[in-house]
Amino acid sequence: MLLFVSLLIHNFPEGLAVAASSLESDQLGLTVTVGIMIHNIPEGIAIAIPCLKARPDSPFLCFLLASVSGLAEPAGAFVSLVILRGFERRKIASDGISPDGDGFVESDAFPLENVLAFVAGIMITVSFLELLPEGKYHAKKSTSMNAYYAGLVAGFVVMVATEFGMSL
Repeated sequence: MLLFVSLLIHNFPEGLAVAASSLESDQLGLTVTVGIMIHNIPEGIAIAIPCLKARPDSPFLCFLLASVSGLAEPAGAFVSLVILRGFERRKIASDGISPDGDGFVESDAFPLENVLAFVAGIMITVSFLELLPEGKYHAKKSTSMNAYYAGLVAGFVVMVATEFGMSL
């Protein structure tokens, strides 16, 4: 249950990142979406497998918990869109005239860099303080450390390949 709650909380800023990057550009939004989509597969497995081990008679519950943890992502995206849309265009207080004549002006009060830096800080903190130590602990208990390091390298290669593949 702790893993479910932590991944539920973890998925919220992912939604922030997807929405904010999609507002910036379609290409960036697609790249971030694909990267997050790829890593959501093992997240769902990480919730479902321990749940199945603890409750083998309740596969639907395991499916439900894995699915619900992913719903925090669209919630994060919604919050991000509401907040960023509010900052994106501001009413001109002085004369109400904007360059395009609609009474609004583009604002850099909440730029994309701030949102992505916030999300990156959360992800890096969770990775270094929770995920890597937990993975290393379990690798020492059950398998060789080679599998642990191979997983780190494979994840890095997939993300770099995704970035380069999406930029072509």
